[in-house]
Amino acid sequence: MNLKTAYEPYFKIGAAISRFNLQTPANTRLLLDQFNSFTCENDMKPMYYIDVETIKKDPAKYDLEPALKFDVAKPYLEFAKKAGIPMRGHTLVWHNQTPKCFFHEEYDEEKPLVGRDKMLARLENYIKGVLTFVQTEYPGVIYAWDVVNEAIDEGDFRKSVWIDTIGRDFVMKAFEFARKYADPGVALFYNDYETAQEWKRDLIISEILKPLMEKGLVDGMGMQSHLLMDHPNPDTYRTALEMYGALGLQVQITELDLHNADPGEESMHALAERYAAFFEIYLNAKKSGKANITCVTFWNLLDENSWLSNFRKETSYPLLFKGKSEAKEAYYAVLEKAVPKESIDKWEPGYPDSEYEVKW
Repeated sequence: MNLKTAYEPYFKIGAAISRFNLQTPANTRLLLDQFNSFTCENDMKPMYYIDVETIKKDPAKYDLEPALKFDVAKPYLEFAKKAGIPMRGHTLVWHNQTPKCFFHEEYDEEKPLVGRDKMLARLENYIKGVLTFVQTEYPGVIYAWDVVNEAIDEGDFRKSVWIDTIGRDFVMKAFEFARKYADPGVALFYNDYETAQEWKRDLIISEILKPLMEKGLVDGMGMQSHLLMDHPNPDTYRTALEMYGALGLQVQITELDLHNADPGEESMHALAERYAAFFEIYLNAKKSGKANITCVTFWNLLDENSWLSNFRKETSYPLLFKGKSEAKEAYYAVLEKAVPKESIDKWEPGYPDSEYEVKW
């Protein structure tokens, strides 16, 4: 028994992977053994597509249509194609990890920001270029995109260069362009963090999801779900999940982890219980029809590779596996929510399969 098999009747189980994971056969083996979806943790964000070096050689040539490059994304796409595991695309539009020059005249940060019409042209051609490349070279590999990431902050649309150049409707425009160029069947998501907070939940629904739905531009809501041991309250989280679900959209848990800085046995038992509580929420929502959850993605494979240790400035033990693909108590707690305990065998990591070895 494994995660993907246990949850197959309900939703996909995914994991985010980094360049390190992709180059480590034991990690790709764990991914393929346990998961049936994956997300590129960082290497498919805008800074890795927009070819600043080429653009700056001839800014006039690329004034409305930025040069793009795919050398960083290709290894993930090749792996997915060869291994037959589908991908979530993360992410097309974000205020972070996007070259600053993208928003300036002649792609020069010393010059003024471009006007709305020019920025819209750059945005459209950027999205067109990314989707066309992926869908032409790797058809069917990416089944969902986070089109816009983290557009809400401090009670309103986040202050960003997207707002400064295009305006508050940059989200709508990004989804218009994504829908225009995405292949049929590719799901388009809005993705954000702390989506259980009441003010943020209500703002996302009223200012982003409902306007997008009116134009048929969005397919799903991405709840990142970087959780803490005492936040959010499960009931508050359940309410938000069901409110997104009530819209009729897909819901995906896109970046799940649970920060815990104590590796002791008692603390790891508490981690397992908290994971079990949230997976009970997911399963109940799916079974009852209160939320059409289609994928739950953990944010990386192993404790040692989690972004949280750097972000929280303390070592975190937030995931289901550790060390050499060893299963933690939390792994079994998550399995037991979906299948009878007696059907679960002790997880033994398999040997790496060189068939999927990635050359960077």
